[in-house]
Amino acid sequence: MTIAPASRKSRPTPVLDERSRSLEALARDRWDLLVVGGGITGCGILLDAASRGLNAALVERDDFAAGTSSRSSRLIHGGLRYLEQFQIGLVREALRERSLLLKLAPHLVRLEPFLFPVYGGPWARAFYGAGLTMYDLLGASADGGFHKHLSADESLTAVPSLHRKGLRGAFLYHDGQEDDARYAVSVVRTARGKGALALNRVMATRTIEEGGRLVGCAVRDDLGGSEFEVRAASVIDATGAWTGRADGPFPSAETRLTQPSRGVHLVVPRDRIPSRYGLTLRIPHRVCFLVPGPDYWVIGTTDHEADTDPERPAPTLAEIDEILENVNGTLDVDLARSDVVGAFAGLRPLATDPGGTPGSTVKASREHRIRIEPNGLVRISGGKYTTYRLMSLQTVDAALGPVAAKKRPSMTHKLPLVGAADRASLDSLGDRLAADGGLDSARARRLVDRYGTEASEVVQLGKELGLLTPLGTGASPLEVEVVWSVRRESALSVDDFLARRTRLAQELPDRGASLAGRVAQLMGPELGWSSSDQAAFVRAFLQGAHREYDVPREGR
Repeated sequence: MTIAPASRKSRPTPVLDERSRSLEALARDRWDLLVVGGGITGCGILLDAASRGLNAALVERDDFAAGTSSRSSRLIHGGLRYLEQFQIGLVREALRERSLLLKLAPHLVRLEPFLFPVYGGPWARAFYGAGLTMYDLLGASADGGFHKHLSADESLTAVPSLHRKGLRGAFLYHDGQEDDARYAVSVVRTARGKGALALNRVMATRTIEEGGRLVGCAVRDDLGGSEFEVRAASVIDATGAWTGRADGPFPSAETRLTQPSRGVHLVVPRDRIPSRYGLTLRIPHRVCFLVPGPDYWVIGTTDHEADTDPERPAPTLAEIDEILENVNGTLDVDLARSDVVGAFAGLRPLATDPGGTPGSTVKASREHRIRIEPNGLVRISGGKYTTYRLMSLQTVDAALGPVAAKKRPSMTHKLPLVGAADRASLDSLGDRLAADGGLDSARARRLVDRYGTEASEVVQLGKELGLLTPLGTGASPLEVEVVWSVRRESALSVDDFLARRTRLAQELPDRGASLAGRVAQLMGPELGWSSSDQAAFVRAFLQGAHREYDVPREGR
């Protein structure tokens, strides 16, 4: 974790007072369900439980989405490549969820066109065309329409850097795109709006059993240092890559419950690779995505078995060079290490069968597994970000049991996330903010894309505090967004804001060093930091950010 200085006493503030009340409620109340782990799966479980009227709480040892859930390809997709492995049920399920998430969170999830260039013999076009036709029939066409075939010349017009030799055209199809960290935080906030309690920087340290049954956990607040017990009728292990590890909160007697796979992504300026569309490049055994953002490409991913500590993994030069080779193998862009402004690594906690022998992570199933231990602990492992809602529903069902689950069904299929509205309303809000809020149209649109209908509240707070000034040059966030992230989104450190509430730590070559001091100044009054505390948080952030997101030096 990168929160610092650790276990210090801060001056009281409204934000900290509210957090103290939440800690008191966590210790005082008996919960129907306690979730341990604040990635997208844990956040989704919390929301699912709250949607049923359950008294539910969640604790996360770090920040929400600090692990794998902020280190994905940022896609909400069916998984086109899984059709080659005949995982048809998984693809159908994911496409069904994609369609639903586009309706429940249109401000956070949007369809993006992707170009799939085709190389190879005369059979290649028919082979991949058949796969995309199946993708459409399994549900992809319901949102983005049926895929289209482009000739070689049309493909080169759209993406001039495609290798010409052997190009047999391309397919144009659609998939969903989102900011994974912001999405997870929005799920947490929606759960809180339904009465749930969620606390980051609270670590589960040991289990509490009575008569052989798990009845809660002991936890430690890493901000204040207090330790206490939390009692719950059901406890859910949603710790992702920590599942079953000896150094995690719920060690397992099984040799291995997950098979971690390292996924590395690169961040490259958008103008470095001219293209009208996102790109899906076929490489040996898998695909490489070029996912477009307003200013940057997110490019990846790798897929290798990992035996490293899950704590804040960092990319290696070999992994970065592998992705560069993948891109340069299809595009005439001569992408080099010097073009990479940032990189990040995550561990996919692929589920294994109890006692199973690990195999290739490329071929390993992306399906999820739910286990109930003899003491009642419910474990959820594996799965895809896209299917988090369904995973969450099934996990709560397992915790409740079939009879209780039938009496209290999940309602998340019709529960919009905080800030959601139809696309026309969101577009209209962007226009109003540009006209009345004193913002340029591009910045107003970005606010709406980040906060949805709450963008107007962000602007109003900025006017009240005099913080509608950008943090830095260009398209950087407004200063008020720092305060908003503390008051509304549980940001408790400079790292929380620059690495997850925004993605500046990955996108800026200096890792946000030019902004970190001002971020700390804005967070300080909200969190009771002295000037020395602010400096300590900046140092801690930069030390961690350079290790996690820099292109490493030779030898690492």
